[in-house]
Amino acid sequence: MIVLIYFFCWVIYLMNVPKMLHIMQLESYQVDGFFRWITKNPKKAFKNTGIQFLSVIGMFFLTTFTLLILKNLSMQLGYTALIIQFSLITITFFVANTIILSKDKKERATAKKPLKYTARAKRLYLSNFFIMIILETAFSEFMGIGLNSTIYETNYIEYLKRIIIMYSFFIFTIPLNMILANGFIHPTEEWINERYINKARRILKKKEYKDLIKIGITGSYGKTSTKFILEKILSEKYNVLATPNSYNTTMGNVRVIREQLKPEHQVFISEMGARKINDIKEICEFVHPDIGIITSIGPQHLETFKKIENVVKTKKELIDGLSEKGIAILPKDNEHCFNIYKEEQREKYLYSLSDRGSDVYAKDIKVSPAGSTFKVVTKNGEFECTTKLLGEHNVQNILGCIAIAVALELTNEEIKAGVSKIEPIEHRLQILPTNNGTTVIDDAFNSNPVGSKMALDIVKKFEGRKIIITPGMVELGAEEEILNKEFGKQIGNSMDIAILVGTKRTEPIAEGIKETKFDQMNIFVVPTLEEATKKLGSLTRAGDVILFENDLPDNYNE
Repeated sequence: MIVLIYFFCWVIYLMNVPKMLHIMQLESYQVDGFFRWITKNPKKAFKNTGIQFLSVIGMFFLTTFTLLILKNLSMQLGYTALIIQFSLITITFFVANTIILSKDKKERATAKKPLKYTARAKRLYLSNFFIMIILETAFSEFMGIGLNSTIYETNYIEYLKRIIIMYSFFIFTIPLNMILANGFIHPTEEWINERYINKARRILKKKEYKDLIKIGITGSYGKTSTKFILEKILSEKYNVLATPNSYNTTMGNVRVIREQLKPEHQVFISEMGARKINDIKEICEFVHPDIGIITSIGPQHLETFKKIENVVKTKKELIDGLSEKGIAILPKDNEHCFNIYKEEQREKYLYSLSDRGSDVYAKDIKVSPAGSTFKVVTKNGEFECTTKLLGEHNVQNILGCIAIAVALELTNEEIKAGVSKIEPIEHRLQILPTNNGTTVIDDAFNSNPVGSKMALDIVKKFEGRKIIITPGMVELGAEEEILNKEFGKQIGNSMDIAILVGTKRTEPIAEGIKETKFDQMNIFVVPTLEEATKKLGSLTRAGDVILFENDLPDNYNE
């Protein structure tokens, strides 16, 4: 019976682990990020498991109090009374956890980015198992049911009852146990990562890759779009491999090099993301890029960087990681990037939307709902480009890629052909097909202060009533409320209907909207994206233009 109860409790505990494992994965297995999530979302972290623990404790005290009140009856029942109490506590434990697990299963089934049982996730899951053994040993002694205890000989039911209560508490503390488990396995993960990094380094040092052109891309925003644009343009002349989707971490780059890089590739494009200082430096130390482009520097990930100076320092790690013969590509329209350009002594290119003093610049820019046309001026002359991409910020991304193409000696015709073939990038100002007469613009990927303003400016060019669905922006640190309020003002001056997702998070946006002449009857606040979609369905009509601006990761949803 004891073995059966232990097995039952272990299974229930391990079934509760994936929820926190998912959050840890979304936080890139960073303990500081996971702890920050707990402090910002204590209800999501502890509410349900706390209720099940209080339910079990409550049943224990209720039954104990009842047995004391009904002393004569309990004496008549004898040992049967204890069995009834144990049964009620066990049933409470089982029912409470069944409800929790069913809710968790439903939430994770609809997750935007589901839990992936990667090798690292499996190791962390196993680490939870070992942490539990340690905790169980310590708590068993504390609760008098350890190896040296004889309680099971004198009061078998009391022993089983304490096991249930102990595991109910362990389930309640899973978020904290996850931190312990991650710390426990951290040295092993560091060793494994270093092995894989060294393998990637050895691959790039092979003689068949001595002529491989390695390009690094980073920026507070625009880096993924720039990567896809650059891949398309350079493919007019070279065999190109780029890191897929948003693979921009150290291990993401390592995996692409190990699994996808082939001797026939002539160019490798590495997207380099960062959440803290030295993240980009770490990637540069094995990629050793020949060309580096910083697309932008702004108030992104300030929760981890704390201040903009740290963002500048980290993005500059890409330029510092170039060889002496490396080429730096920087936008003049971004103040921080231009300052880096002025300090840089390597070969460098400056690009701009309008500045004629830049190496690559545009003129006669015409942006419409159908795309953009513009003339490009480089040292090799002037030529006109047409793209399906929306917005001037995409024109700027294209100009940065053209600067790299010029450095790699592509002809004007090759560049022009490459630009014309660029397709809208998923979730980045992508116009989606509809069958109800509306225009839907999907700009759901990782909104930021610059990109969100650009999106609103683009929507203003469309005809028809304009509707925005947004949860606002995150990871902006101390400036988050201020920037979201400013975003609200921009919405108020450019949209007709606002559907805000998240009652607490969107308060600054609503405040900003209300400071404009926006009709407050057209502000709708809903708790989830699902509710936002329902509300949208009741409001839309043919001719409407609908902008989905940002879609928060699961760990940021209220």
